[in-house]
Amino acid sequence: MEMASCSTLDILSNLPENLVEKIFLHLSTRDVVRTSVLSTKWRHKWISVPHLIFNDECIPVSVGSLGHDKLVKIVNHILLLHRGPVLKFHISNSQLKSCSDIDSWILHLTLLNSVEEFELQISKSVCHVVPPCLFSFGHLIQLKLIGCKIIPPVTFKGFSYLKSLFFKKVTLSNASLECLLSTCPWLEMLSLIDIDGPTHVEIRNPNLKYLLFDDKSIGISLKDLRLLVYANLCAINVAHSDQQGTCNFINNLGSLLNIQKLVMKGWFLESLAVGDVPRRLPFTFDHLKSISFPLNVEDMKVILVAICLLNSSPNLQELEILLHRNREYAIVPVMDLQEAKDQLECTFNKLRVVNMSKLFGTEIELVLIKSILANSPVLETMSISTTTNGVKKLTLLKELLQFKRTSQRAKIVHLD
Repeated sequence: MEMASCSTLDILSNLPENLVEKIFLHLSTRDVVRTSVLSTKWRHKWISVPHLIFNDECIPVSVGSLGHDKLVKIVNHILLLHRGPVLKFHISNSQLKSCSDIDSWILHLTLLNSVEEFELQISKSVCHVVPPCLFSFGHLIQLKLIGCKIIPPVTFKGFSYLKSLFFKKVTLSNASLECLLSTCPWLEMLSLIDIDGPTHVEIRNPNLKYLLFDDKSIGISLKDLRLLVYANLCAINVAHSDQQGTCNFINNLGSLLNIQKLVMKGWFLESLAVGDVPRRLPFTFDHLKSISFPLNVEDMKVILVAICLLNSSPNLQELEILLHRNREYAIVPVMDLQEAKDQLECTFNKLRVVNMSKLFGTEIELVLIKSILANSPVLETMSISTTTNGVKKLTLLKELLQFKRTSQRAKIVHLD
């Protein structure tokens, strides 16, 4: 057994440096530090690891109220002994509270002038006001802040290399957000979730490719997003067009000509219905492959917006519609379906998968399903869930199965 143990130690001691670095990259910071006991040559290797990640693996949640203090001690200890550049610094531990030590960590990292990825998550207590020195990170590529307050210094000129920006439960002013978005020329990924402070956000960036916006209290307008391929949008207020009568649809989605996947949640579709809804857009979403949106089947204006979107997406492959019924909040209550029937002129030559949830059996729902089945030559699966039960449910499903299908492979699948 002793020979085997010595042999193992020799193997560890003589591993190539590049292999050791790759091993460390797949370990948590806590486990990296623990490797110091494996071999004499490994005793101090951890102090030069460029990736420092402090998550819940470092301090188990069961530690309770002492978790924050213990976490702070661990981070202070590691930064004190660490040597060499730090490329990645993540603190996503659920025990962390706002404290002065955080500012000291950021200042220390600023002096190193090497950080490319920075993440700070404040999970407890009040927001932490990030210090001005955070904005002097000269090589930052990825920034993720949760539970923070941001006040950029007046000298801030932007993050020249930033590609990914993630804000959640962050407090900042309209001017601060506008400053950040306009001074990151290479930004490709943007996530804004539950932001506090701004009343309106204009997202304008010709290099942006991925956008997640989830905030029900902030107005939003989308401009010059020619390279955007993915958008997940949840908002109530969408900026109105400056041109009287022009539909919000054209005003806000008109620049998304390279969009491949579009997810709309909440009342976003309703907000696009402001203004005159065209029968067909003056452009088509030729690259759009996947669409998901909720649809109020009691609102004719929103139904027409949905039909306009479908008519303008000739290469759609996946379609998800979350049906609901709310006449009280309808912009234009459904009185006559003839206009909707007249405008349904979509031919889905590439549509393979359809998912329609909470089907009640209203006439407009059946019109949509019948149109999709009749105009989708390569459809494979239409999954449906219903809100009805008993005899009404069986009658509805029987009616659906009798609809004409252009695709010989099309299956209607009922989801309980």
